[in-house]
Amino acid sequence: MFAYYSSLSSEVYDLDKPIGHSFGDVEYYTERLKGCKGQILEPATGTGRILIPLLEQGFQVEGFDISTEMLEHCKRNCAERGLAPKLSIERMETFKTDTRYEAIIIPTGTFLLLHERESSIQALQNFYDHLQDGGRLIVDLIFETDMELGKVSERFLGKPERRRTDSRASKSENRLDPSIFCRA
Repeated sequence: MFAYYSSLSSEVYDLDKPIGHSFGDVEYYTERLKGCKGQILEPATGTGRILIPLLEQGFQVEGFDISTEMLEHCKRNCAERGLAPKLSIERMETFKTDTRYEAIIIPTGTFLLLHERESSIQALQNFYDHLQDGGRLIVDLIFETDMELGKVSERFLGKPERRRTDSRASKSENRLDPSIFCRA
C-alpha cells in the first residue's frame, strides 16, 4: 500500500476533508451499519472523517492506518470530541488481532491504494479472517464510467466546468451489494 501520507499531505487532507464533511459516504455507512451492535473496523481510517461521526452515533468503531501522521490527526480529532477509540499503525494485508468484527468498512475508494494484486488478495483474506460469523465487509470501490481510452482525464486539472462536486452521488449506482461480502 502507498505510504505517502506524510505530515504535509495529512495536514492538507485534514483541512480539505474536515470531520463532519460528507460526500454522502457518512450517511451511506450509517445506513448500512444500522442495527450493528458489535465491533466495527475501519482500516486506513486516516484523520477520522468517517470513524468519528460513526462513533458519535454510538457505533463501536476502531481503526488503523499505515500513516503515523494521519493517525496523529485522527487522535487529535477524537480527543477534541472526547472520544478515545482503539487506533493503531497497521497494514491491511498483515494486521492481526483476536477481535472478530461484525463489520469491516473501507470507504472512499481507499482499497484501491493497494495497487498490487497480491496485496489486494492478501488484504481481502485478512479481512475475511477477522469477520465474525455473519460479519460484513463493505468496500467502497470507484469505477470510472466516463473514461475513454487514449484520452487524458481532465477531472484533476482544476477546470471548474469539469470538476465533480459530489463524486459520491455520481458513483452511488456503482456500489456493489454489501451482502455479497458477508461471512457465512
